[in-house]
Amino acid sequence: MEKNLLFFDIDGTLACPGQNPSERTVSAIRRARAKGHKVFLGTGRSKASVPEAVWEIGFDGGIYSAGGHVEAGSSVLSDRSMTAEMVRTICTAMETVNMEFSLECASKNYRRSPELSAAALSDMSGGSTELQRILASMDRNTLKDYQGEPVYKVTFLARSIEQIETLANSLDERFKVVHFSNLMQSSAWIAGEVSDRLVHKGLALKELCAYYGKSPAQSIAFGDSMNDAEMLLAAGIGVAMGDAEERVKELADQVCESCQEDGIACTLERMGLI
Repeated sequence: MEKNLLFFDIDGTLACPGQNPSERTVSAIRRARAKGHKVFLGTGRSKASVPEAVWEIGFDGGIYSAGGHVEAGSSVLSDRSMTAEMVRTICTAMETVNMEFSLECASKNYRRSPELSAAALSDMSGGSTELQRILASMDRNTLKDYQGEPVYKVTFLARSIEQIETLANSLDERFKVVHFSNLMQSSAWIAGEVSDRLVHKGLALKELCAYYGKSPAQSIAFGDSMNDAEMLLAAGIGVAMGDAEERVKELADQVCESCQEDGIACTLERMGLI
């Protein structure tokens, strides 16, 4: 059997928001690794913010901060944070449109406002998996606490698509602006992120394939949001979760069951990898 490199987004893919990975998903990934396949995280989270229940599965490396930090085993293959000037440009643009935002660093996040609107926290269930992740991970660090640590991306909470479009139009071609579709239109906020256009999960996937002497054609990636887009396109087989955004399903090679339905395990079994 050909040995593949397998990449898994976390939120909404490997684990449902606010929950630990299911026993079936954990077992499937461990069985794949036992068969000789290499398994990697491919997440927008920093390495420090990966939940313990996810770590316990066991991985051969990972893509963190949406491609900003890449590791194979204990080796760091690349670390690409944004320049201080890029961060200042993003912050100025977001302040101009009065947008809530957070600087995502390796070990901490720094948010603009000390308090978020209660409306944002009142109904996390109707938002995207990324919105739920951002709200759930909010801490007390604010911009006044920021001491110049490397920033990998800037996440935001917008009140409308128009606000996001205004932001995107104010930034130059160095930046990539993505937003995540909510499950319900009534959700108070739309989550999104701004990052270096040249740094993404797809580039990181190719780095890991090259490190292990594999072609990207020998890789399989699972995701559910637009920050997974480049990873799904770079992989030999890109798999979108059943409850992924429609935009993600359209660019994927396959659509599997949802996270709640153990889509990862179902797919690995269908492919004969476990």
